[in-house]
Amino acid sequence: MRAEIDCVWYVSGFRRPWEAAVVSNLAAALKGRDFLTRSLRVYVSGGTANFHVDGVLSWNSLTFFERAALVLFRGRLWHLWGDAPLWWRWVRLRARTVHTSLDARPKWRGHPTRLFAEQARDGESLIVPAFEAKVAWADGGGGEEPQALLLAVEPSEVQREALAEMGIEIIPLNTPDVSALSLKKGRALFIDDSPSNALLAAYLTLQGVPVAARDASLIRAVLGPGGYTTPEGDGKEDWKKAVGEAMSEAGRSASASARRFLKTRYSTAGESLETLYRAVAGCPKKAE
Repeated sequence: MRAEIDCVWYVSGFRRPWEAAVVSNLAAALKGRDFLTRSLRVYVSGGTANFHVDGVLSWNSLTFFERAALVLFRGRLWHLWGDAPLWWRWVRLRARTVHTSLDARPKWRGHPTRLFAEQARDGESLIVPAFEAKVAWADGGGGEEPQALLLAVEPSEVQREALAEMGIEIIPLNTPDVSALSLKKGRALFIDDSPSNALLAAYLTLQGVPVAARDASLIRAVLGPGGYTTPEGDGKEDWKKAVGEAMSEAGRSASASARRFLKTRYSTAGESLETLYRAVAGCPKKAE
């Protein structure tokens, strides 16, 4: 089939390592398709350390004339990941645009897309996330005995007491190099249902980290209904039981179930992007 689409990505958000890993894996999945007229170009606002895809460039490193040429002339289709820069309106004047956001209420600056059906309540198109078991930003910990939990948001006093009584250290999400530290300690506890935390839960699970979490739609979407342990209530003993199960054979079994779920459900990332881009660009569907 004749290639048809010239595509450029601009990544202004998705800065956390696990968010950048999803973007990188999606780019890698798309590069394996044959419908692009030239290699996919990925530009990142700021540094590129968390992005592991061939050819990624920092937008800030380009000269003014290089940026102007891209904005005014290059790319039939642009994909924005995160918030729109001031110059984005010039891209939209001449090119079709797609916009993906993790925000609860984004200001869409292109065809609106989500990574989770649970967020697509206003008719946004869905992109299937891509997860890879081998993540470059994670440190497996060299076989150390797991000791701690990573908390996605500030824990309640009840949760602090429960973990303290179990002798478990609390690691805030804003800790420097939190991804490597959390895997060294080997356990993860998520107490909110944000898209970013759902993506992190997926990556930690692929590394063999069991998850204890409140039953929530986005966590369930990435790990499956049996992929994590949940407290029956919100009391101290409820959390101690759920965490204890996560650190036992039950937690290992749930983690294995979640890995199977991830590999089965999230295996069509490249196809989902190609289908979306063909629809937005007005190109014929791929022949069966």
